[in-house]
Amino acid sequence: MVNTEYRELLDQIFALLDTACQASLELLGRYTSGDQAASEQLLEDLAAVVKAVMTAREPMSAQLEHSCTLEMLENIEDTLEDIRRSMQAGSMERTAMKIEFQLFPFLRQLKEAVYFWGSIYPDTASMEEYYRNEFAEHYRNLYVEEGQAPRYRASVVVVAYDHLEMTKKCVESILKYTDFEKLNAELILVDHGSSEEVLKYFEELGVGKVIHYKANMRGTMFCALPQICDSEYYVHVANDTVVTKDWLDILLACGDSDPKIAAVSPATCNISNLQAIHVPVTDCDALVQFAETHNRSDPSLWNDRARILPAIGAFKINALNQIGFWDPLFYTFDFMDDDFSLRARRNGFRQILCEDVICYHRGSATVKDVQHAEDTLGEGRKLFLKKYGVDAWGTGFCYDYQLLQKLQILPGAEKPVNILGIDCGFGDTVLELRNRLRQKGRDVRIYHLTTESAYLPDLRPHSEDTVLTSKGQIISTLADQFPNISFSYICIGSDLTSFPDPEEFLKAAAARMVSNGQIVFFFPNPYFAVQLHQMFQFSLPQSLVHMLSPEHVAKWVKDHFSHAELTGASQQIQGLNDFVLRHYGKEALGSEITTRLEIERYYVRCVH
Repeated sequence: MVNTEYRELLDQIFALLDTACQASLELLGRYTSGDQAASEQLLEDLAAVVKAVMTAREPMSAQLEHSCTLEMLENIEDTLEDIRRSMQAGSMERTAMKIEFQLFPFLRQLKEAVYFWGSIYPDTASMEEYYRNEFAEHYRNLYVEEGQAPRYRASVVVVAYDHLEMTKKCVESILKYTDFEKLNAELILVDHGSSEEVLKYFEELGVGKVIHYKANMRGTMFCALPQICDSEYYVHVANDTVVTKDWLDILLACGDSDPKIAAVSPATCNISNLQAIHVPVTDCDALVQFAETHNRSDPSLWNDRARILPAIGAFKINALNQIGFWDPLFYTFDFMDDDFSLRARRNGFRQILCEDVICYHRGSATVKDVQHAEDTLGEGRKLFLKKYGVDAWGTGFCYDYQLLQKLQILPGAEKPVNILGIDCGFGDTVLELRNRLRQKGRDVRIYHLTTESAYLPDLRPHSEDTVLTSKGQIISTLADQFPNISFSYICIGSDLTSFPDPEEFLKAAAARMVSNGQIVFFFPNPYFAVQLHQMFQFSLPQSLVHMLSPEHVAKWVKDHFSHAELTGASQQIQGLNDFVLRHYGKEALGSEITTRLEIERYYVRCVH
């Protein structure tokens, strides 16, 4: 429960910060109208408010541990001093920019941080109410309003925390490959607590807005970035990336193609989530050269994904106003993108990987060391599970590459292709199958059966119909649901051993398929060396209570399908030879026995 002893103190802080937010807007008006004396007095008043808030928050330090409010207060104090110097220097444009796009957003974010961490977290009921009714509204971009066009089409935002030379390469590529005038775009450079040389570089460029955070606030800083964009799109560009020819033109064309698209990202190298595409080069300069011919707008290569990792990403601000952007609950920064992707999916928005444009990504130059030192990935994953009750890296968060490799995607022009996903989790495997079929010119419809209710909100917005059943009822559900529909493809996302009667389950699936339809599934190898080792230690994995031998499965599929292919997915195992010597003898080394011990799971494709 939230500590209620601070309620009166919190109310005082909220009143102070409400006053400060209004005072910052009044400061902007007074200053731009030429009222110097009033502007100077407002600066003094704002400085006093900051000191009062700093004192008031001290008793709540433990409650606000992850809020970054101390860093925010330091940034606001530094901003006030920066504005004072700029006013004295007579730099009107810079002063107005710092008030509007730095001071006001900083104050607004400070108020929200105190509110969430002081009044909401960690009470479950309060958090649910907050995310349902307040989160998106409190982080709303105020420039994008109904009936009011923003000034720019896109705001390109580069965030840097040190790494000056890498940052220079990133910014130089943006300036080279972005036609800001044609696209009606602006550049915003954000120094996130770097050494002085980064801020100096940004200021000396003389282009775009420069936002300065004296103190680094880790992932919390990113939450406010869409608020400073007077534009239709917030375009995030990490400073460990290099953009390429026509990158932004292609991303915006994709985003404009459907009002339900919330986010688009280019393919890059050195990135997880299967967002890289195979190219003959990995060197940055060579990849940039490769992109000269590769980058051509091609809607057939705009692929729906259950989530995207936006090393470079264009986000539609009117969508962010509905669902919110990064959630500061993920204070370590990791899993902020997974959290956003889930909210986008569940609100019916699409997230697109544009494989018609490729950019360079160096990969985790800033956060990798922190991830290892503080296990930020582990902590972020726990926060995600606590918030949603599902694992961010659960079934279908990213498509099963091996499973889809087994399918044959054939062109055709007949009636719509129906896909059935069974226990496909978040559903990315089925989305990727649809992507590949669409590239062949096929019209595709998706249906889902799931035995896990937690995934229903992720599947329903992106399928024709989604039905919840149980493992025990899966066979009868297969027979009864989606009447008069036959399926060209059936993808089974959980292993075959998880179903009570695997053979009858396959038989029921076959009955729902069109002639020459394909079904793909997998099951664990009961002779996998790691599993055998666990069994020898009297620790039988729960998932292997129903063990299936490849021989049995091969017989079943032969009985129910016209054609079947069974292939093993191997995994290198340290100490395998010692294991073989100990349990099978020297003659088994390098034999079929050793090969079988390396197979972690079997993948099966059947044709009806």
